Amino acid sequence: MSNTYWLNGKYIQKEDAYLSPLTHTLHYGLGAFEGVRSYASHAGDSVSIFRLKEHTERLFESAKIINVPINHSMDEVMEAQLGVIEKSELKDAYIRPLIYLNDERLGLDIVDMKSHLMISCWEWPSYFGAEALEAGIDVMVSSFTRQFPNSLMTKGKISGGYVNGVMAHDQAKRNGYQEAILLDTNGFVAEGSGQNIFIIKKGKVMTPELTCCLNGITRRSVMKIAQDLGLEVQERSITRDELYTADEVFFCGTAVEITPIRAIDKIQIGVGKRGDITTQIQQIFLVYCIKFTIWKRHLALKLFYHVEFLIICYF
Repeated sequence: MSNTYWLNGKYIQKEDAYLSPLTHTLHYGLGAFEGVRSYASHAGDSVSIFRLKEHTERLFESAKIINVPINHSMDEVMEAQLGVIEKSELKDAYIRPLIYLNDERLGLDIVDMKSHLMISCWEWPSYFGAEALEAGIDVMVSSFTRQFPNSLMTKGKISGGYVNGVMAHDQAKRNGYQEAILLDTNGFVAEGSGQNIFIIKKGKVMTPELTCCLNGITRRSVMKIAQDLGLEVQERSITRDELYTADEVFFCGTAVEITPIRAIDKIQIGVGKRGDITTQIQQIFLVYCIKFTIWKRHLALKLFYHVEFLIICYF
């Protein structure tokens, strides 16, 4: 973990980041967060942040959904994310903005409570390990169901909402799998514990429609890449048995990037490793859109905007 945090407009050291045991968000889960990635250049002397603007916009949207205002501008929050990377001297890193309610009072009444915004970062080479990007991972369909949209808003990264994903992931790990797939309340495929999912069948790329899963930023990128490759992309309901009979299946997300799935419930998917179409999408995503779109880490914020613009133009 980095020793430098950004808290309510100021850079502080880790030892000064005190959190009260009576912090409201710890008790009730009412908070919102983001997961953002930075990447080092091949030379190792520069760094870029993947779709910083979209991640920051989603943070503000998540805060609006739970009615907890962010007391900073979009530009200030984006600059702070760049700042913690620079001050922490990290390159391949994960950035975590978190909005929370502190210890003014406990109880369900949040009217007039002051929100707090913290940004931290830490080194992040690969979520499942570098070998998983080619070999793929083993997953299970969880017994836990993804929450219904009106029970807990699903279009924001809301802290308490991830209890569902944590329990599904823990169940998978305890049963010898690396990750879980959750179904929705109607029995259709929703997403992973914290990732979107795609299946490929006879050259068609399919992903669940956005009824009860997060509108992932990497998901949008994958759809555009697939379309640019001339592939048909469908957003529709996907049944559990379609997972088993797919030619290829993969997770996508800021943390997991593009991770192939080689088996589901011990049923081999396709050739049992990364398939050809997944390989094409993964290579474009990792190599061309990130590794070659780099600016010096000490450049002005507007140049990082330019990185965002280049990536968005391709996507």
